[in-house]
Amino acid sequence: MIRVLPSNIANLIAAGEVVGRPASVVKELMENSIDAGATTVSVSILDAGRTLIQVIDDGCGMSAEDAALCLERHATSKIAAAEDLERILTYGFRGEALASIAAVAQITIKTRREEDETGVQVEAAASQMLSVKPVAAPRGCNISVSNLFYNVPARRKFLKSDAAEMRHIEQEFIRVAASHPALAFSLKHNGRDTFSIRPAANLKQRISDLCGRDTANELVEISTETDIVNISGFIGSPLDARKTPGNQYFFVNGRYFRSPMLHKAVCKPYENLVREGYIPSYFIFLECDPTDVDVNIHPQKTEVKFTQEHIIFDILTACVREALGRGAFGPSIDFESGEVLDFPAMNGHGDLSVGSFGSQGGGAAGHGGTTAGGYIRPPKVDYSPLFRLFDGDDGQNDGRLFASGAGYGHSLEEEDNSRADVIVLSGRLILAPVREGLAIINIKKAQEAILYHKYFAFLSQEHFISQRSLYPQQVVLRRDIYSIILENINRISQLGFDIRDFGDDTIIVYAVPDGFPTDEEALKEVMDNLAASLSDDIAGDSIKTYASTLASAAAKRLSHNLNPVQAQLLANEVLVLRATHGADLATRYINIVSTEELEKKI
Repeated sequence: MIRVLPSNIANLIAAGEVVGRPASVVKELMENSIDAGATTVSVSILDAGRTLIQVIDDGCGMSAEDAALCLERHATSKIAAAEDLERILTYGFRGEALASIAAVAQITIKTRREEDETGVQVEAAASQMLSVKPVAAPRGCNISVSNLFYNVPARRKFLKSDAAEMRHIEQEFIRVAASHPALAFSLKHNGRDTFSIRPAANLKQRISDLCGRDTANELVEISTETDIVNISGFIGSPLDARKTPGNQYFFVNGRYFRSPMLHKAVCKPYENLVREGYIPSYFIFLECDPTDVDVNIHPQKTEVKFTQEHIIFDILTACVREALGRGAFGPSIDFESGEVLDFPAMNGHGDLSVGSFGSQGGGAAGHGGTTAGGYIRPPKVDYSPLFRLFDGDDGQNDGRLFASGAGYGHSLEEEDNSRADVIVLSGRLILAPVREGLAIINIKKAQEAILYHKYFAFLSQEHFISQRSLYPQQVVLRRDIYSIILENINRISQLGFDIRDFGDDTIIVYAVPDGFPTDEEALKEVMDNLAASLSDDIAGDSIKTYASTLASAAAKRLSHNLNPVQAQLLANEVLVLRATHGADLATRYINIVSTEELEKKI
């Protein structure tokens, strides 16, 4: 039997689309304040929005009649005819936000217009009007939302931790505040100031207030005007790219929106400038004719549809590429990418040149240079005078890597008169004779592999060995990274870190995993990578992920300029890993060239 739903149930269904979590309430109320012409917007939060969300503004306020009517579904002052939907320039326009909030919370509205002597207070709960009475109030609006989802316990149960919910609230706050630099905003949580922002002279100053001076200093301005769209804003330096999404913002006609397609348009010019998996920051504002964009395709109005999206894609890509070129950011060579090392090859003149390893290449050119005719000057070589590759009677080496200590599998043979019989090539490669022929070892990748297996073993045994710092290190993090780290501080402690909250986006590190560097840059990088693994958007709960994150950050701080003895020890460890974990897995950091292949090259 078909029936018409009661209004309270219909409002609960609508609330499920509009009010997903406390951050949704903050977004809707702040946008209403902007539409009301406010110059100051203050947000107060208790218990990450579960207990209270209060938004106070100095906007135009409402009359007693409008204050009571605004809690009805589809009540709006923005739309009068169907044609108005095609030229929307305000934020709230469908008239569902306050009605949806009142359906799942207790709401109190205090408001007064400039021309009224007294204000009005309206109280409602569960879509029921409780009272309407006059009250003394300043000009503007004061809306308090208490006990969110009190009448929908299933929804309240699925809210995340206070740290997680507060992180979403901060994100919504930043989105609104970033698009209105001329206004003042503040955000308090449990009585503590999170943001207190005065009107800014320009957008860059507002970004600095919201995201930190370090982020703002790395920004490059973009600007272009076309008949289809005007683009302005800032993009981040490739050096400031991070694994964790956080400072990626699109706005169209002042409204924040998400667009995977336009995100690709921004990232495309960065392809050869940042490492794989890293995301640049951007604050990009699009201005176009309201009739060319539909902002009403998503219940929470976070997605839009452009009539000429592909053309805007090309314009945005060209604009970002031009800005990067103007900033003189050249392509960088990432020696950490790629899986297989290339063996030094003979060129057409019979000279031995060291080719690239990994997918990026460019190894030889960085040390010597190319002359006319294609000759590549060989690199300078650091070598041990004790090493003699061809010292046998027949001109061939006996294939042994001399080493002390226990056996290293079938690849090695022990010798009493141990010595460093390896060659180090420019701090990048180690050449070491082995039974099969010649081992070519990538120093950076070998160091990372050794650390990875070490940390993987610790995590697998659930017993991480920590080393305490003599002097605890203070580390200032990006605001969103800081929130994620605090939210997961117990899980991070299981990785061997002893971290305490210091406030103001700062943590203090008292202990790190065994062998991990303690300098601020290394700690900042590993916290960034751990946040990427721990964030809601990226699944990173595996031992492999954490071991790889720790090893990658630690290996970058190790010296690659090894003397022959250090290189010998590293080669020994690497060959042990190869024998233990299999030759196929070891190809990322070591290649074995057979004696037969060597003979063909010579």
